[in-house]
Amino acid sequence: MGKKFPEAHKQLGETMVDALDAFDYDCEGYAVKTPSPKEVTAKEFSACVAIVKTGDAVDWESARNELPRASALAIVWKDKTIVGVGAIKRERLQYAADIAIKSGVEFPPETPELGYVAVSPDHRGHHLSHCIVKALLKKHRGRIFATTYDAYMKNTLTNAGFENKGKEWPGRKHMLSFWNKE
Repeated sequence: MGKKFPEAHKQLGETMVDALDAFDYDCEGYAVKTPSPKEVTAKEFSACVAIVKTGDAVDWESARNELPRASALAIVWKDKTIVGVGAIKRERLQYAADIAIKSGVEFPPETPELGYVAVSPDHRGHHLSHCIVKALLKKHRGRIFATTYDAYMKNTLTNAGFENKGKEWPGRKHMLSFWNKE
């Protein structure tokens, strides 16, 4: 017999959001895929880690260990070459609790983190970080956080609906800031 109004309204809203998303950032010429980490080969993970390493924003060894354990991945392809990556990291309760203390922002330690967003230097300037974040957020519902020092990533997060909260704290090389999306 048809759907109840709230269910139909929700589905219509999601369809409209998906249609409007096409106008946000044009990733033309690039394929943004969201495979399960189990579907990604060792060679593909190595390519992703190499891109994270070029960005020098995070510990690439952490990316090497954590990308295969991510709850969601977004990988950008140009033809047959991986040129960008991002992840929603697995739940890390103690890490999240430490970030809450450093940032001065209280949030549930079960909150997942968006991270490892990186684009190959030869492909920067095409809004691919926006495409990566958008693809990851489509795979996730609920609260999520990110940390960054990078001005371009702060812009990407702002455009994706994240809000900067709390105070900055010293990271490995730069002062980090906390970003939250409810």
